[in-house]
Amino acid sequence: MARIVWKEGKFISIETRKGLYVLAQMTLNIYLVVYNNFRFDENWEESDLSNLEVLCCVPVTRQFIQKSTITNLKFKIEVPLNLPKYWLISDHISNKRIIFENTKNEIEVLLLGLGENLIYDDIKDRSNFDRPIVQKVAFNDNDIIDKYEVTNIRIYAEFNERLYLCYKIGKNVDPLKDLIFNRDIPIEYEVYLKIISGKITEEEWLALPI
Repeated sequence: MARIVWKEGKFISIETRKGLYVLAQMTLNIYLVVYNNFRFDENWEESDLSNLEVLCCVPVTRQFIQKSTITNLKFKIEVPLNLPKYWLISDHISNKRIIFENTKNEIEVLLLGLGENLIYDDIKDRSNFDRPIVQKVAFNDNDIIDKYEVTNIRIYAEFNERLYLCYKIGKNVDPLKDLIFNRDIPIEYEVYLKIISGKITEEEWLALPI
């Protein structure tokens, strides 16, 4: 596998679960734009890339880049990027949740963060490190919660599984955000919960079907 070097504007193919790939683009620093384009192979030249739809834009760790199966793509597409300026940030309160309680799927998840504020943070302008709070976000403010990404830096295999769930459910979903905002958790998130709580090994996860 070729060494992956971060370069602004470069397109890459990321394997979510084994055999399912998603198109993404490196942007500023650690921010990755992921498009709503999935394939069961990496023949991206066969896809219609004339009207790319952004799925999400998130910061990712070096660990995510190093451990994920990523392919550098040679093509260049001019895509106008309107990078986010508003984000959800947690209050960093420890939050323990028991999911699927009193069922055979019951699992305990420990989170650092409960509820969030909406902040202004223009990631294209690093001259000002202030990130003013725009508003407090209530647990039932679904329009705001669904519209914006959390500031959490995403890791392997947590983010890979999130991307797989976006494909499976057919829209942009974020189990971490749903946990933080105390939302009802669907059974489709079970593997994600096992990943973040250390209840599944990497080998077991890699062997799962798509």
